Amino acid sequence: MSQMLAQELAAAQMRVAMKSVEHLCEWLEASNRRWLVFDALELVKSLPWPNGVEALMQIIACYRDHRAAQASGRTEELKHSLTGELSKVPIMKGDQLEIEELDRAIRYLIGIASTKDTTWSIDRSPL
Repeated sequence: MSQMLAQELAAAQMRVAMKSVEHLCEWLEASNRRWLVFDALELVKSLPWPNGVEALMQIIACYRDHRAAQASGRTEELKHSLTGELSKVPIMKGDQLEIEELDRAIRYLIGIASTKDTTWSIDRSPL
C-alpha cells in the first residue's frame, strides 16, 4: 500500500471514529487501542511544550474526575454523626486502576501479544 493511500485510509478511519462516542469506542476496540499503554515519561518528552503537556494534564484531570464519579463496587460502613446509625457507603474509584481493571488490561494485552507473536510467553524473559 502506498504511503499516500495509507494516509488517506487513516484519515477516513479517524473521520468515522470522531462521529460519536460509540464510533470512537468501536474504532479503539477494532484497532487494539482499548487499553493505551505507553511510557508516560517518554510521552511527556515527545509532546510540544507547553501546549502538548497542558493537553495531557487536561486529559488526566478529566479521567480522574470521571473515575471519581464511579463506584468501585466496594463499600465502607460510616456512622452518622447525629443519629449514630451505621450505613454502607460506596467507595468511589480513584486515580489508579482497580485490581480488576488491571487484570482485564493485562489479559487483553497478553492476548494481543500472543496474536502478534505465537511464540511469545509471559514466562519468557522480556524481549
